[in-house]
Amino acid sequence: MAEIDKHSDTWRAVTDWAHAKHQRAVDALIAGSPGDDKLRGEIRAIDELLELTGKPPPPVPAAHYE
Repeated sequence: MAEIDKHSDTWRAVTDWAHAKHQRAVDALIAGSPGDDKLRGEIRAIDELLELTGKPPPPVPAAHYE
């Protein structure tokens, strides 16, 4: 596999998109979406994408229940 330049504008755009998509999936999972298994798979795939440069995925914020 080709080496990824983690400092390139292209990779920065990919990671910005991935972080936003990851957060939306986590929020939907917390909200109780009917497609929980699909969301977990999306989250896992995004985490794997972000790990391609050795950078850990963003932390998942703690849920605050009222």
